Amino acid sequence: MFKELKLNVVLEEKVGSDQWIAVGDIHASIKPLKEILRQTIEFANHKLIFLGDYFDYGENLPEVLDSLIERESRSVFLYGNHEFEFLNFLNKHGNTSLTRKQIINHFGISEFHVNWLKNNLKFYYQITSAFFSHSGIDDRYELHRQSKHSLLYSSYRGDLGHVTNKLVVQGHIPTKEVKHVGNHWFLDSGCGIGGRLSALVFPEMKVLIS
Repeated sequence: MFKELKLNVVLEEKVGSDQWIAVGDIHASIKPLKEILRQTIEFANHKLIFLGDYFDYGENLPEVLDSLIERESRSVFLYGNHEFEFLNFLNKHGNTSLTRKQIINHFGISEFHVNWLKNNLKFYYQITSAFFSHSGIDDRYELHRQSKHSLLYSSYRGDLGHVTNKLVVQGHIPTKEVKHVGNHWFLDSGCGIGGRLSALVFPEMKVLIS
């Protein structure tokens, strides 16, 4: 079903590239997102890296997407499995103008949002200090051999020091709070399903919570 994705990695080495804030799964929840963004103001030189899953569970998807779009110039936006599945469903079933409009309207968004998702979401992001994807990686393979499926659906929860010395930062797997196992960090703290939105600031290693 999923073809292997060749990452063709090029490390970013520009000044400031290793100052970042990774934000966990938002799930259409605007108030927690606004609170996290408020807390990021003191880290003006940090790049924001959103780990995917902007869709579903919450009721504020258009507002969430608009808020992300406003920060496009200093941010990286990753696919979550929810966005990937939405775009696949739209491509498969929105094959007439009517059905396409019905699907998009169901989510309360516009064609502008759909085009933005298509043009801006990435399956991974990598810099000197860290590798980011929605669901981490398949621990059996090197970073450049990861597949789309691994980057969206991996359930591996252990240390990844045997694969890379970078931090591997992901969302996808809900936990009560931010946790890590060795170099493997988990930032999905259940926003949209009764939990909170969390973020990790590097190099300060500070956790932000909504």
